[in-house]
Amino acid sequence: MANVVVTGEALDKSIREVVRILEDAVGCTAGPKGLTVAISKPYGSPEITKDGYKVMKSIKPEEPLAVAIANIITQSASQCNDKVGDGTTTCSILTAKVIEEVSKAKAAGADIIGIKNGILKAKEAVLTALLSMKREVASEDEIAQVATISANGDKNIGGKIAQCVREVGKD
Repeated sequence: MANVVVTGEALDKSIREVVRILEDAVGCTAGPKGLTVAISKPYGSPEITKDGYKVMKSIKPEEPLAVAIANIITQSASQCNDKVGDGTTTCSILTAKVIEEVSKAKAAGADIIGIKNGILKAKEAVLTALLSMKREVASEDEIAQVATISANGDKNIGGKIAQCVREVGKD
């Protein structure tokens, strides 16, 4: 198949469409009250999950451009997971929102370099704010609480994770 080059409004439209599809499917899984999603399989029963990253990876667009766009967003979530071990759903939602807002700003005639510089400044401000809020999770109870949240509210799993951390250490 020959390479296809898409630019301008056609590219922006494709990006918005793929972002909307991913955000709708993944965004609903976010947080402790997030919804479950059914993922069809070529064989057997569908998989029921609340894992936004798993949902995102299961979306397989047919159009090559849509595949490339979806891969970019999936890569950003994967990098988040590699760096911090979680947060893929939040990262996906934030990536989608940034893309959506950049698209709106471009449509309104904003300078793309100015948009990029603004995003970089905002990133630094957010990182500084987050680092100032950071606190050490010290007690086994705190570890269990965080683990329970990550385990979709399952206190049994949260407790077992805290016990494992106590036995092997945090690092």
